Amino acid sequence: MVGSIAVSACASLGAPRGSELKVQDFSFDGPLGSDGATIEKLGRNHFRVTLGHAPEHPDWPNKLNFQILRNARGNDLRLEVTFPGGTPYSFNEYHQSWSYDGVNWNPIAWKLGYLKSKQNDELNFPEFTADRVHVGTQTPMSFEQAEGMIRTWARNPNVRVHSAGKSRGGRDLYRVEITDPRSPHPRSRRWAHYFANQHPGEHNSQWRLVGLVEWVLSEDSAAVDYRRRNITHVVLMMSPDAPSHGWYRVNQEGVDMNRSYRPPGADSAAQTHEPYLWQKDFEELMASDAPVTTAWAIHTWGGIVEPIVEPGPEFGTTLAAWTQWRDVMAKNDPLGLVEPLKVHQGPSSYGGTSWSGGPHTQFGVTGVLCEGGAVLQTKQLNMDSGVALIRGVAEFYAGTK
Repeated sequence: MVGSIAVSACASLGAPRGSELKVQDFSFDGPLGSDGATIEKLGRNHFRVTLGHAPEHPDWPNKLNFQILRNARGNDLRLEVTFPGGTPYSFNEYHQSWSYDGVNWNPIAWKLGYLKSKQNDELNFPEFTADRVHVGTQTPMSFEQAEGMIRTWARNPNVRVHSAGKSRGGRDLYRVEITDPRSPHPRSRRWAHYFANQHPGEHNSQWRLVGLVEWVLSEDSAAVDYRRRNITHVVLMMSPDAPSHGWYRVNQEGVDMNRSYRPPGADSAAQTHEPYLWQKDFEELMASDAPVTTAWAIHTWGGIVEPIVEPGPEFGTTLAAWTQWRDVMAKNDPLGLVEPLKVHQGPSSYGGTSWSGGPHTQFGVTGVLCEGGAVLQTKQLNMDSGVALIRGVAEFYAGTK
């Protein structure tokens, strides 16, 4: 394949404006990367990227994340993307985004979409006005960006940051705990809610969590009251090694992070590294003086946000029936970003190996599979959806246990 190379981030910056884009201008390394991706030049500002695959899954494409290191100013870009072979998952199921600074993102749609073509598609970018460009899946979030936000939150007196250990790649497995340390209510009387993102390539759901956290830490009177009566646990990334590799659903050992729960109990011999550490950490919470009341698995799929609940023992006893929670959630969603809450029908999700069905199976707690959000193509809309969810939780989980 003439001109096809695997690209690294070693080239210098500062090419003159107007120079035609070259293969060497692209990098698939960095905080947002794509393992195994190669690129070839087909014409002026026209390239083809062939994606690599997830660990242990040759039929699972890595996500398209890259940087144009220099020379983008004054050039547009036509990018063909391909993943050879059959695949149950598509690289083009969700929108891409591009940015000049890695903070402010612009959504860009695939030409075909996965319903027409799972193996081949195309992106057409406008003429760029800066030399450096970031491109990523959904509204991207790197581990470094997540860690920066966590460090900022940690300065708030209502926040404690815990680590469940280190990932295989040496990154901290952060869990953020938020509650008012000056609350008159003992921890044992406070409701506790656990929100975690399992699939690392589902970035929209991570921004949903950011919006949730920022509301909980706000001075909104409802948030102040919520912090006194509730404990909130948030895990932005269960697989923090993934964004730099482009892994969509897995950890380094190739395990789908939302098929990694073990209802009989955490077991280092039966689970891979991160799933074992996370479940061990969750079980320690369940054995504490403030066990978890609700366990939320935070994901992205098509449409607006879609919460699906497996009710625990508080419904119809300490609290009203789940249908009242549905109505409260709707009332707190003025932008219409969340589907009406519905009850999961049938056995626990994925036989209890998911992070909503697993805690419900093992401990009987309320499990919520929180899907959707793919049509929310900006950071702000995804954050707004998180605010809608947590306001509904705050109002329904009234008083204390």
